[in-house]
Formats: sequence, C-alpha cells, structure tokens
Amino acid sequence: LLVMNELHIFIQLVQEMGFLLLALGLSGALGQVFIFVTIAKFGALTCSIIGLARKVTTLCASIYFYGHHLNGIQGTGLLISVGAMVMNFWGKKKGGGGHGGGGGHGPPAAGIPPEEMEKMLGDEENGDLELEPLESGSSSNSDNDK
Repeated sequence: LLVMNELHIFIQLVQEMGFLLLALGLSGALGQVFIFVTIAKFGALTCSIIGLARKVTTLCASIYFYGHHLNGIQGTGLLISVGAMVMNFWGKKKGGGGHGGGGGHGPPAAGIPPEEMEKMLGDEENGDLELEPLESGSSSNSDNDK
C-alpha cells in the first residue's frame, strides 16, 4: 500500500465498509467458537459431518435457486456425499454411539479399569502427576495412595 501509494484508497474503503468488515470478522469468530464447542462436545467426526452437511446443503440450494446443471460425474459425487451422510446419521441412531459401540472415544487404554484410569489422571494438589512403574504380573501399589 505504501509502495504503490494506495494507502488513501485503503483508508477510504475502511471508512465506507468498516461496519461490514467488523460484522464479517465477528461472524467468522462466532463460527470458530461453534466449531470448537462442537468438537469438544461431540467430537471431530460429528463436526466434520456437520461441515459436510452445510456444504452439501449450500450446493443443493445453489443448484436449485440458480438453475445450475450437473453432468453425470458431478451428480454421482453429490449422490455419494448425500448418501454417505445419511447412512452415517442412520448408523449413529441405530448403533447408539457410532463406531465400536463402546460409548467412548477410542479403544480402552490397555485394559486399565476406568477407576484406575481416573486415579491416574486425577488432579494432584500441586498439579504434578507422578507415574509409578508398571510391574508385570502384580497389582499396583495402592498402600501409598492418599
């Protein structure tokens, strides 16, 4: 802007479109918050499915409202996308938890019981976590626990 001597054009643009630029920035930030909350509450897979549903919906609306025409490959791709999305939603409703049916995110951690895992990951007073070495064939030393 300085080299091309177009700084005054930029300042004029910001004065004319300042509110729209601010609204665009805030709506983008709000969208990112929704993405982060969706990932935290429902996981990355659900967030990606929601993103796919949004894009497919926008594409179908554009085709309908603006009268775009699809060739065979484009129509097949659209059908595959919509079909995969619908099958994924049906699978979650029937299975009750997606892949694995375990209700958690990922496989169990090497057969460690949930109570032991919570104890290992629990908050310590000073924030430090001490790990004890695993002894093969024997239980953990629970006499030293609080």
